[in-house]
Amino acid sequence: MTPRGAAVPAAIASAALFLGAGSALHLMQRGTPTGAGVTDWWLMAVSMTVAFATTGGWLARRRSQLVIGWLMLSIGVTASLSMLSLEYGVYGLDHPGVPGSDFLLWVGNWAWSAAVVAVAALLPPLLPEGRLPNRTWWPVLVLGSLSVVAASVQWALMPYEAWSPVIADAGAVNPVGADVVATPAAQTMFALVVLAGPLAAAGGLVVRWRASQGATRQQLKWILLGLVWAVVLFAAGFALGPLVTAAAVLPVPAGIVVAVLRYGLWDVDVAISRSLLYLALAAAVATVYVTVVGLLGGLLGATTGAPVLATALVAVLVEPLHRRLRRVVNRVVHGSMSDPLTALAEMGSRAAAAHDASTVGEHLLPRLLASTASTMHLGYAAVELADGSVISSGEVGGEHVRVPLVHDGADVGFLVVGGRRAGLSRRDRDRLARLASQVAVAAHNVLLVNALRRSGEELVNAREEERRRLHRELHDGVGPSLAALALTIELARDLVVDEPKEAVELLDRTLPRLKGTVDDVRTVVLGLRPPALDDLGLAGSVRELAAGFAGPSLLVRVQVDGDLSDLPAATEVATYRIVAEALANASRHADAGEIVVWLERYGDEVSVDVVDDGRGIEVSRPGGVGLQSMTGRATEVGGRLLLGPGRDGRGTSVRAVLPAVTP
Repeated sequence: MTPRGAAVPAAIASAALFLGAGSALHLMQRGTPTGAGVTDWWLMAVSMTVAFATTGGWLARRRSQLVIGWLMLSIGVTASLSMLSLEYGVYGLDHPGVPGSDFLLWVGNWAWSAAVVAVAALLPPLLPEGRLPNRTWWPVLVLGSLSVVAASVQWALMPYEAWSPVIADAGAVNPVGADVVATPAAQTMFALVVLAGPLAAAGGLVVRWRASQGATRQQLKWILLGLVWAVVLFAAGFALGPLVTAAAVLPVPAGIVVAVLRYGLWDVDVAISRSLLYLALAAAVATVYVTVVGLLGGLLGATTGAPVLATALVAVLVEPLHRRLRRVVNRVVHGSMSDPLTALAEMGSRAAAAHDASTVGEHLLPRLLASTASTMHLGYAAVELADGSVISSGEVGGEHVRVPLVHDGADVGFLVVGGRRAGLSRRDRDRLARLASQVAVAAHNVLLVNALRRSGEELVNAREEERRRLHRELHDGVGPSLAALALTIELARDLVVDEPKEAVELLDRTLPRLKGTVDDVRTVVLGLRPPALDDLGLAGSVRELAAGFAGPSLLVRVQVDGDLSDLPAATEVATYRIVAEALANASRHADAGEIVVWLERYGDEVSVDVVDDGRGIEVSRPGGVGLQSMTGRATEVGGRLLLGPGRDGRGTSVRAVLPAVTP
């Protein structure tokens, strides 16, 4: 345990010890004339200790980085110390010779004022975040500290006879008392300084409440109501008695509790719900046990039969009681039958297990992020995917924490959260790490859907670009040529009767143009799909292609293994184009004497190897247009292209692996 962690139980134990000892001393000398009017306000110290020491200690353990938890714990300990000191000092007046009673009477004379003024002057500037909102509020905190010091100094120097003639008559003398402190001028000066801090703190709280929105505004509203009621009850206590003054301590912690339970202040509502659950379960178990033993003790035996039956009954009922109480507590604290962390974990599991990735991206992940932001009181939560797309909830602002999303060893993005002033505790980061493992699966599925969607869009775009090219070539080339030819033929028809010689000459001039148009059409068709593939098949068309490159100084051999007759049309075209480009590159640039083309089908893939014995290329050097064209044709059908050295390190090897079946 860290020193800071050990300080909390030590402080609470001290407060409990001081409170117990002080209460015992008060009950021992209750009704004595010395304590009359001096220790009558002991209940205020009791309620302040219980309310602030327990709340502050618990908060300091849960959110140790928040100053307010330690401040509330200090207020509680100071209240218990002032009570014990005052009770012990008064006890010493009735029992002369008690060691240290004069000193502790003096401590009790001023310590209570430090605790009371701290509640009004130091707590408000730290609410609701648990720390100062920004640097501009430092003067308010400094002024509040001066108020605490002024109140302490005033009561530390106040002569006892100025406020309690009873203890002065008993012989008590303030060791540092100064009569000047009791004068009206000094009292007025101290009053102004003491009141300045609480007034500035309350005014600042009102200003921030008016400027705030949403949950923060609701939190401040309840805290302000607690402060108002505390002031009203504290003032009324002087007229109505100590019980009302003791009650004045409770509204501020009560307002904080409402802010925690209803509006998620400090992100401790889950801890509260679980604490309430186990307290309720323990109370229910104890009630069942005591009831059974009490009712059946006479019949079955109070030390044997009834306890055994009670234990068995508790064992049977504890699990259904736990489920029922958990639903009740969660409904009271969170407004639903599950606590937020459990609901968040369940939603993360659903997102990870969902098979419909489109639903994950459009519905589950946005809901998961919104729940994450709400549960952990974040202003922003998002999933940044590896493809650049972002799914988010909330508004960007403040510092952010990025948690990597990894699926099967691959980075698929980041879980990004932020927008909380208090920052993230280690427990929060552990929750995010667990959540990230589930979100990574969902993010991977969304990436697959996005990639598929992009592929579909690219396919549509490619198809439309091809249609546009065909339209342009037919409209700008073949179309006008055919129109001109039609006009020429019509003119020849008109001349054939009266001037047949000129008609024949006109048709002779038209014939080459008609052949040229046929060539244009053949070029367009060849751009779509080589006719040889339909006439000769893939193996025959590759052999014909190879024969066109062969010559006296270049031997081109083709080897085919496996059945290539039922390949997808896109694979056939890609294979033909890759072989054509590889043969062209080798014949032009490699200075090769032999080129081997090897087509092999194995399983669901077909390999295309074009190997020459030329001078080779540098694989590390960026490829030209030809290599880029071959790579593009391989990847667009779902294949891959590899470039490397030829046999025995000589020449160049182009290898493409393409799908042999339709996906």
